[in-house]
Formats: sequence, C-alpha cells, structure tokens
Amino acid sequence: MATSIFKEYFKGYEILGEIGRGNARVLKARNLVSGNLVAIKHFAFNTDADTLRRFQRESEIMKSIQHDHIVKIVDVHLDAELPYLVMQLIEGGDVRRLLKERGTLEVDTVIQLAQHMTDALDAIHAKGVVHRDIKPENIMYRRLPNGELHFLLTDFGIAKLREQTNTVTGSSMLTYEYASPEQFNHAKKVSTPTDYYSLGIVLYECLTGSVPFSYNDEDLLWHINRVIECPVPEPVLPPDRYLPPSLLQLLRGLTAKQAVHRLSESAQVKQLLQLAAIENAQARFRRSTAGNTKKLTQVFTKPLVPKAVASKKKEIVFTILGVFLFSAFMMGMWAVFPHHAGQNPEDDKTARILPVDSVSVEEVAHKSNPAKNKSLVTPVSNASPDPDMVLVDPPPVTSDAGVSLSNGMYYDDFTGDGDSIWDTGKDENSEFKFSHGKYIIKGLTDSLTYHATVKFDLDIERNFSISASATQWGNEPDEAYGINFCGNTDSDAYFVYYITASGYYAIGAMTNGDWHPIVNWTHTSNIHPNNEMNTLSIEKKNNSIFFYINDKVENVLPFTGGYGNCFGLRVDGAQTVAFDQLIVKGSQ
Repeated sequence: MATSIFKEYFKGYEILGEIGRGNARVLKARNLVSGNLVAIKHFAFNTDADTLRRFQRESEIMKSIQHDHIVKIVDVHLDAELPYLVMQLIEGGDVRRLLKERGTLEVDTVIQLAQHMTDALDAIHAKGVVHRDIKPENIMYRRLPNGELHFLLTDFGIAKLREQTNTVTGSSMLTYEYASPEQFNHAKKVSTPTDYYSLGIVLYECLTGSVPFSYNDEDLLWHINRVIECPVPEPVLPPDRYLPPSLLQLLRGLTAKQAVHRLSESAQVKQLLQLAAIENAQARFRRSTAGNTKKLTQVFTKPLVPKAVASKKKEIVFTILGVFLFSAFMMGMWAVFPHHAGQNPEDDKTARILPVDSVSVEEVAHKSNPAKNKSLVTPVSNASPDPDMVLVDPPPVTSDAGVSLSNGMYYDDFTGDGDSIWDTGKDENSEFKFSHGKYIIKGLTDSLTYHATVKFDLDIERNFSISASATQWGNEPDEAYGINFCGNTDSDAYFVYYITASGYYAIGAMTNGDWHPIVNWTHTSNIHPNNEMNTLSIEKKNNSIFFYINDKVENVLPFTGGYGNCFGLRVDGAQTVAFDQLIVKGSQ
C-alpha cells in the first residue's frame, strides 16, 4: 500500500501500513521523535459535520478515561485537513480476528474477557457514558509474554452520554447482531443495560461460534422482531467444552429482553464470573485426574504480579520417592505407637507425629498479569490461643488424616524446635529456616516459586479458617507471597491467596500446572507498605469464604468445595519472606 500521500496529513508520523477499516480507517505509524509505534484513526476526506462531532466525542471520552482495559488516546487533531486521533497501538488484533482463527474461545479465555470488559464498562459508566456498540471488532487484545490475552475496549464513535435526551446516531450506526432490544424500540431510553446485553451476545458468540440472531440485509424487520420477542437459544458448546453453571446463569441474565430485568450491576456480574472461574478450574481438575494417574514431576505456572517482568520458565517439583515415604511412615509408627507390648501410649511423653506432607520447591513459569464486598464478619487473622489452653501432643493419627488440631486448632509461632512440621534446609535455589521466632522462606532465583504445604486433619466442608502473618524482606515489592489453601499435594492442585508489598492481591487456582485467576490482581489500600507485617486470613462460613487483609474483608466468594485439606505458605521469586505465625482452625 502506498503511504506517501499521508505524510502531509499526519505531521510527525511515519505511516507503516493499514491495520483495518470500519467507520474509520486505522493506520499503523511511528512517532518520528520518540520512535513509539501508534495507531492513527482517521475519517474520509468528505467527513461531514455529524461524523466529525462523533469523532470529537470519541476522543473526549477516551482521553478522560485512563484504564488498563480501555485503549488510550495519545493525541487528537480534529482541526486538521484530515481529522485524526493517535491511539495506543494494540498489536494483537481484535476478538473478531480471534474468532476467525479459532472458531470459538476456551471457557477460561471467555471468563477472562468478560472480567476485563466488566472492568472497562465500570469505568465508562462511572463517567456517564454508554458505549452502545460492544462487539468483537471493538474489543482489542494483546498477547502477554506468557501467552495469555489482555483485552481492551475501544471505539466510542457512537457512544451516547446518558444526560443527553436525543439520540446521536440513529439505528443505521448499529451493529444489528449485538444491538439490544431497546436500541430498536426505545432508542431514546438507551442506558447502561444496553452495554451488558451486547457483552452477553459477544460472550455467547465466543463460546458457541455464532450469535443467537444472525442478520442479513434482506431481513431487517424479521431480525428486529426476533431480538425483541424471541428468547435467546440455549448456548451449545463444542463437545469437549464444559459450560460452568454460573456462566450459563450469567448469559441468561445479560440477555434478558427487558432492560429493567437485565443483569447490569457490575458487582453481580463479577461475582458470577468468579464463581464460574472456580467451577471451571474444578471441572478441569476432575477431568485431568479422571484416570487417577499421579505424576512424579509437574509443570506449574506462576501468576505474574503487577509490574513484574514476564518470562517463560519451567518448574520442577522435587517429589520424595515412595521408598523414602514408606520408611518415614514406618519410623513414624515406631515413634507414635508403644515400643513395648502392653505400654500405654499416653505414658510415652516423647511420642511425636511425623508430618504427612513435606515442603516442596517449585521452579515456575510466570503466567498472567496483575469489587470488594464488605461484610460485618469478625476477622480471624489476629486470633491467638486461649491463655488457659494447654497445648499437648496430639493423639496418634493415620497417615491419611494429616496433622491433628489440638482442641480444633493448630497454632505455630515458629519457635523452630526440632519437631516442627515445617522442613528446613538450603540448596542452590532456596533456603528454609527458623530464626528468632520466624519461619523464613528465602528465594534465591527470580524464576522460582517456593512453598511449604502440609495436610491438616480437618473437614473443609465444615467451617474453617487459616491465618498467616508475614513480613517481606528486601526490595522486591512486586513479587507475591501468601497462602495455599484447600489443596491436594498429591494431585498438585491448590487455591492460592496472594498479596504483594506494592499493594495488590489476587485469588486463583493452581491445577495441574495451570493458573486460573478467580480474582485478578486488584489494588487495595489495606496492605501495609514498606516491609511492614501483613496478616492474610481466610475464613469459610457456611457457603461463603471470606478473604481478609489485616483484619479487613477484601472479598467474599461462594464456597464450592476444595481439592483437599492441605494448607501452607507460598513465596514467589527472589525475595525473602519471614512468617511470624500460622493459625489453622477447624470445626470440631
């Protein structure tokens, strides 16, 4: 394509080629001063006044909103002979391109897309803006270094300010397959539910490969009637895909015919998406373990925290050989049970229980980039043992039960006596040790994740809690640390609650080497900065699970079950984290 003709219109930019065409032409360009690559969007030479006003509105809306999931405006030149704006260049393409390449998207990718777009809609709706044209062509994506997709909303060319009383564009600007019923029969009453309807249609198409109501130029009236009157068909996914029940519930809510009945509150949408992410992770875990085959070496992925550098690396879990486990088990039986016939175990004051699961070190690939529900729930993170309680040696348990809870609780202030369930040691990658009443996990290599996880004798279907206090040492504020919970070390499946010293938290599932975000990296003011101590707590109460940071509720999720009764401590990257105490409580 010849580009020399554009030089006189776009001063200061070198035009490199055409990206695409829609209601405007989009060019790839380079800033001649900074060298940065950008996208230039311009209209035709015969731009009319109405189109120019839409162009003006688009640039004003997008310049006023700075958000990770909205394409940023760099510069605006509406007084030029050929009006144009300069935008952030998104190299990946749009969702339409993805659908053409793949036909459908994986369920976890669709959940991620929905989470990102809900965040974007939150941002524009807070500004009183209704996008009115959510469709695959207006959702851009870029591929992160770890292979995951980061989605961004663009093209506000027909957006309508809520406070305006007259329509801006008329139906000829609509994309009929994604338009809501009210855009056809009540155009002047279009509001935020319209964007959620269109998002629902996009998600439907990403899952199934087609929109519920297709359109061609010869059946506009029939198409409008179907959109207004006919129920949306139940989505049918490819035979190898699982549709989480909460995602189906979300689709039904988003595509309700009447705006007043439509699911359009972002908090409700996010809650269903979080539940769908949990259901999908659990379903994938069940499928992958259907053959009940245990791997001696697992490949894990580590979620990339905000601002951290992404890189592809491998993870190796050093698994204790079966012979050693058997030997340890027999030694444990010798220590726990009477040494002599007729001896009462309660008289043996030296009896101890060996830990069932031992610490493991993982070499991990960085994977995945960095609405809070408040509740009047008594936090558990500062819980301490009853001063009158005497902690005694727990009774003997079988190797399957896990570490016993004395009076329903395990409390460790990490005094580090020789009988601790937490292993110690040092190799070329890490160091685990007790020092001055703290359990210290020191990572020596940026590419690794380290965890100490053990099995506890508690029923995760009943109420439980876990709390850990920790201080990050060093200058790595963007590396994560936190708690493994409801895990199964044999199957390499865990839920993880992470924080960073830079002020972010995330919740996800680590299953068979895959990181499934449930709550994406979210900034919070509740994390203490400057290497101060932070307390993370998780409490299951009935059918909900509460997540605390320093005694304040950060999130509440529905509890749908876990992988097992393993709990522990987790540290990412080349940093040192000193754990001050750990408390595990279970219902008796």
